[in-house]
Amino acid sequence: MDPIGPVVSSVAPYLVDPIVRQFKYLFLLSDNVKAIVNAMDELRAKRESIKIDIQNAEREDKDCSPEVALWLQKVETIQREVLAIKQAYDQRKKCIEIISLNVVSNYKIGRQAFKKIEEVMHLLNKDFKFEDVAKKLPTGHGSELPTPKDFGEVPMLEMIYHYLKENIAGIVGIWGMGGVGKTTLLRRINNKLVHNKDGMFDHVIWVVVSRNNAEKIRSDIAKFLGLSSADAGAICNFLRRKSFLLLLDDLWSSLDLESIGVPEIDQHDAQDKKKRMVVFTTRSEAICGSMEANKKIKMECLDDNAAWSLFKEKAGKELIESDKQIQHHAEDITKKCAGLPLALVTVGKAMSTKKTPGEWEYVATMMRKSKYQNIPGMKESNLFPILKISYDSLGSDSLRQCFLYCSLWGEDEQIPIDELIECWMGHGLLDGFDELNEAYNQGETIIGILKEACLLESGVVERLVINTSELRSNVKVHDMIRDLALWITSGCQENNGGWLVKPHRSLERLPQDLNDREAISLAYNRIRSLHGSPNFHKLRTFILQGNKELCHISSSFFVTMHSLKYLDLSRTCVTSLPEEIGMLHELQYLNLSFSSLISLPRTLGDLNKLKYLYCGEAKKLKRIPGDLIARLKNLNVLDLYSTSFYFYEGAYLDDLLSLSNLKGVGFNIVCLSALEKLSHVPKQRVLLSSDYDKYLTSISISPSLLGSNSKANLQELDIFSIEGLKELVMTTEDKISWCLSQLKSLNLAFLRELRDVIWEDLEPSYFLPKLAYLEIYECHQLTSLCWVAQLPYLQILVISKCRKLRCIIAGDGHTMMEKGTPFQRLKTLLLVDLPNLESIYEGELSFPSITTISFTNCWKLRNLPLGLHSAKNLEYISVDPLNLWDDMDWAFKHHFSHFVLKLSNVNISCGN
Repeated sequence: MDPIGPVVSSVAPYLVDPIVRQFKYLFLLSDNVKAIVNAMDELRAKRESIKIDIQNAEREDKDCSPEVALWLQKVETIQREVLAIKQAYDQRKKCIEIISLNVVSNYKIGRQAFKKIEEVMHLLNKDFKFEDVAKKLPTGHGSELPTPKDFGEVPMLEMIYHYLKENIAGIVGIWGMGGVGKTTLLRRINNKLVHNKDGMFDHVIWVVVSRNNAEKIRSDIAKFLGLSSADAGAICNFLRRKSFLLLLDDLWSSLDLESIGVPEIDQHDAQDKKKRMVVFTTRSEAICGSMEANKKIKMECLDDNAAWSLFKEKAGKELIESDKQIQHHAEDITKKCAGLPLALVTVGKAMSTKKTPGEWEYVATMMRKSKYQNIPGMKESNLFPILKISYDSLGSDSLRQCFLYCSLWGEDEQIPIDELIECWMGHGLLDGFDELNEAYNQGETIIGILKEACLLESGVVERLVINTSELRSNVKVHDMIRDLALWITSGCQENNGGWLVKPHRSLERLPQDLNDREAISLAYNRIRSLHGSPNFHKLRTFILQGNKELCHISSSFFVTMHSLKYLDLSRTCVTSLPEEIGMLHELQYLNLSFSSLISLPRTLGDLNKLKYLYCGEAKKLKRIPGDLIARLKNLNVLDLYSTSFYFYEGAYLDDLLSLSNLKGVGFNIVCLSALEKLSHVPKQRVLLSSDYDKYLTSISISPSLLGSNSKANLQELDIFSIEGLKELVMTTEDKISWCLSQLKSLNLAFLRELRDVIWEDLEPSYFLPKLAYLEIYECHQLTSLCWVAQLPYLQILVISKCRKLRCIIAGDGHTMMEKGTPFQRLKTLLLVDLPNLESIYEGELSFPSITTISFTNCWKLRNLPLGLHSAKNLEYISVDPLNLWDDMDWAFKHHFSHFVLKLSNVNISCGN
């Protein structure tokens, strides 16, 4: 028996078949290519048929199944591969249609074609029934979310619904402080559209974003839509064919919508009838900007009525109305919550079990003192932890510190922006600036950031007050946000130390609980003296501003304050400081402005870390020890403006020039040559007077007088009591780029011989672009003031006791009018004791911003330049005596008669 035979017969097919297949690759090349092209045509036809099935399924609210989606993807891929084989085959042909004799290339193409036929046939033989092509998905239209009873959101809800219905906004951002009700409003939008029957959206998708985890957001959207894949592409492919509203709650940073599968949002795409819209909530206005929201809607706190209704709902209406005392305390508690729904709900629930007037009085007292930890049921609440998220989300520790220092002012107190920025400067939060103006700009930038985070709000200016304080923009802190800051400074209830803030409490002496405090603010109380030696070894900040009865500080009072860095004694009646103030070796900021101080102690020169010394407007201050200024080597700011201390030729000038770190100075000076010597000193506020020089008839406001750096620094300029001065010349001295670009206030007073203000080849609008306050007092020789109408930023104009003044815009007034509409920003016009004033302007002026017009003892004034469409923001006209109004006569007088008030109704104060 041959043992090799069976082996050969069994192995032969495995040897012969591969060889045969190799020959097929080579010699059946044309047949293989033709076969794969024909098969691909059939596969394309089947693909188009399945696509039609998918379109039909979509009309039944079905979507392409994952299996079919994968099959379609494979068809697209193999179509490209077959096309590549066909192109390679065509290129191998000669022009006479005979295949190339290059055996190796022909073999490769034939092999690819043969193998690809198997893949095409596999796809072609895949049999899909209609129910396999598309699956019925969950409706995904949305589901109702729980919401509390409405307490005032309806108008905002209807406004947003209008935006969505009319395609006004593709992306809507709702922003506001924590706990104000943004999530509740978003839930109401969801519920309104879920119940909507007109089919505005196929899907209303609700997603809680929180920390912008894109993967989690995609997962939530895919789960809501019933998609098997949470890939951004899969979500986008599905939503592209649908109308949808995506509701994103609680954004903390900008979210890339494309990264979570949202198709491009276009609010005005007329070609596409599918609505694709996004509404989100955030605590930051900046997020609305980075998300490119078409509409930004700030959610405000509740008004008084809505807040009262919400509080009664949570605390118990019957309980509150059962006792007059309880109702009185409930009103106080509600007021303290300041319309913040989170606070009203949290405190209301805590009060729902309090049955006696005593319990309610105790809670009202604790809230007034910001001692929430002492309120039963509040310690465990999430009120402050929720609000604190906004604080934690600020971009740096410096920003967080800036926010905390806002709480040093009282409840509902208007905080002047310049005072707040100087507070930050004094605490070392705005160091590193080359010019003082940089620090103020940096401070305003920080204020903007805090506003965007809803931790600060814009303030208001008191109406019916006419003085330079109207130029001071204010901010304020919501009561609950202020209490949040104080809660944080107490270590979030972990300690009883930290900060003590008790302004406006009518305190007559220092409180008892001052030991171990780091910051104390007792501003605007009635404290009369500071005595003893309290244990203030940790104290860094001490504010006694506005204690107008404070007149004495004992010699031992400052002895233990080894850590004190910031001391504010402004607006007090202190006439002298104890020599022991020189022991405050860490002190960096000392404010004595508007005080009754007569002299500065010599030991003040020992404060070698002092950077900021403010004595401005301390009218009685006239004595400063000879070497004191020179010893304060680290001073950044020295303000002696509008005191009784004047610089003149001599040692004090050299002392000032020796301070190399100065960034801003305010002073009074009595000699032009002395002022010129200080040209390199960065002047912020200057009062120039020269009552002894009767031969000084002309002054040029120029770079050589004020210094080139005044362009960036000078904010206030007073020219005062120069008896012989006849002309004031504004000139750049051919320094084309020089002007007083930061000057906000100009006061010309007791210049009894001044006849003209001359503008030497320049326009007032260029030279004084930011001048907002102008006062002209006792300049008897002036007859007109045409130039004032060309000041583009002028907001307050005060003219008084100018005997010969006949008109404000006169003579070439029409020529001047051609250069632009005058008084565009003017808000207040005050004219006092102008016995010869006949007109402001003979024609009509628009006065688009004016709110206040006041004239007193202007006996010859017979008309105001007001037409039918003038002064749209006018609030009142003050006339004294009132019969002056009766004597006036112009075409539209009757149109303005109802604005006229008696002078007794108006609080008017001129000057600073």
